[in-house]
Order: sequence, then structure tokens, then C-alpha cells
Amino acid sequence: MPRISIITRTIDRPHLLARTLDSLLAQTFQDWELVIVNGGTEQGLEVSLGPRRTALAERLKILPFQNPRPGMRGVPLNHGATNSAGEFITVLDDDDTWSPDFLETMLRTLDKAPAGEDVGGIVCQTRIIEESSVEEGLTPLRDYTLNADLFNVTLAKLAVVNAFCIHAFIYRRSAFESVGGYSERLPVVEDWDFNLRFLCQYEVVVLPRVLTHYHLRPSVVSGAEANSQHAEFDQHKFYEARVINEAIRNRDNPTLGMVMASAAHARWLERRIHSVEGKVRAASDKIGKIDSRTKEMKSGKK
Repeated sequence: MPRISIITRTIDRPHLLARTLDSLLAQTFQDWELVIVNGGTEQGLEVSLGPRRTALAERLKILPFQNPRPGMRGVPLNHGATNSAGEFITVLDDDDTWSPDFLETMLRTLDKAPAGEDVGGIVCQTRIIEESSVEEGLTPLRDYTLNADLFNVTLAKLAVVNAFCIHAFIYRRSAFESVGGYSERLPVVEDWDFNLRFLCQYEVVVLPRVLTHYHLRPSVVSGAEANSQHAEFDQHKFYEARVINEAIRNRDNPTLGMVMASAAHARWLERRIHSVEGKVRAASDKIGKIDSRTKEMKSGKK
């Protein structure tokens, strides 16, 4: 049995998947299996796998998959997880990458977690890499740390914003099963929903190091290459509200509902404060220019 199972969802993105596979093959920790849940064509997958099959060898499992609920991203995740065997599970989608020591460092840290504290998993920090399209060579344009202030994970924090990426999270199979897997009714934010339910039962260790890379292509707003938060922005907002509302309505877990309600109000206040601050800055700039011009006029300048 492998120590960890890696679930990769892919649909005909061969150039992106090839980079992801190279990231996996570069890992210093090698006791893993890769479960590719392929919703695309065999030909497209083979473009990526062909030159890497020997290196992947027996550790590779391919699950051809026609999603019975198209668009529901949790369905292939659950399908991959239930057809895997590792003690731990993580997700590495077909356009994300890891630092070479990600698996080794994360598992070693998780092994040292306090015993008897219901620790179900571990997360790390993530670097955003904005890049050009595949056609333009996936050229890096800028990068920045997504969550430099991630030092612990609480329900209160997670209720405000999904504080970590799906491929920065390693969790125990037993915890995955206890939580009930990913929602199969959400086309987006399925990872946020899973993380919230996970935190209702388990603690999560944080390794405050950047070991994962989240690749974004801001100029690509449609098609296979697009990131969901750009191509499906409206859906993200709608289903974010649905997750919040369902938590508030859930009488079986009133604590999460109260936390989500408070977080939603905090987000609204933050947006209002930012809006007011922007208006104050704009007014201040105008006053500064008027004051400067007044001083010039008083000094006889034209």
C-alpha cells in the first residue's frame, strides 16, 4: 500500500498536465500512487503520459470517467479517492505544481503532530504564479504569496475565506471518509465546503512555508485552459452564498452556521470599509492638489 494517494482531475489539457506530472516525478518522496481521473480523450492524455510512463510505472492508475453530473467537480475527486489505497490523500489538479520537497516535508511534519489531538491533515502556504496562455508559452508574468499570514487554521478564519489551496492540503483517508468526501452538488467551491466540514471534526497542522504553486492565466477567460475563478466568476459568487446559507440553515450544526453568518457580515463590513477608504483617499488627493495650487497662487506663481 502506498503512503499517499495523489488524485489528479484532467480534461484534455495535455501541456498543462505534462508540467504537473514533471512536478510530481521531481518529488524527493517516492512512496506514492497517482490516480488520474480522466474526463477527456485517451489521445489527449497520452500526449502527456507517453514520455513519462516508464517513470510512473506501476504507481499510475488511470480512471476513464464520464461524469454522471457534468460540471460537479467533487464527483471525480470522490471517484479517485475511493479507487485509491494510500493512508493519506491529496489532490494535484492538472495545472498546479509542487516544490520538489513538498510530499517529504509535509508528511514528515504531519508525523510529528501531537498525538491524541484529532489532527486530520496538514496544509502549507502557496505561491500564485500568473502566466500567459499555453499558446504564448506559459510565460511567468508575476508571482506573489497567496497566504503569507497562514500560521494556523481555524473555523473562524476559514469561514471568511478559503485560506489554502486544494493541492496544499494532505489529509488522512480516515478523515476523508468521516467527513463524507467532497460535495457532489457544487460545480465550484467544492474544496472550501470540504475544508469547512473537515474543520468541524479535525484539527489541521500548518507548515508556514511556500511549497505549492497555483498557476493562473488571467488573460484566458474561456475554454479548457481557463481557471474557474476567471471563467466562472458568477458561479463562484452564487455557490459561495449557497455554502453560507446552507450552513446557517443547518440546525444539526448551529455552530458552523453562526460562524458563517459572522464571517459573511465581516466580509460585508470589510468591503464597505475599503470603499470608504478609497473615497477618502480620492478626496484627500483632490484636496492636496487644491491646497498646492492655492499656495502657488498666494506666492504669485501662475
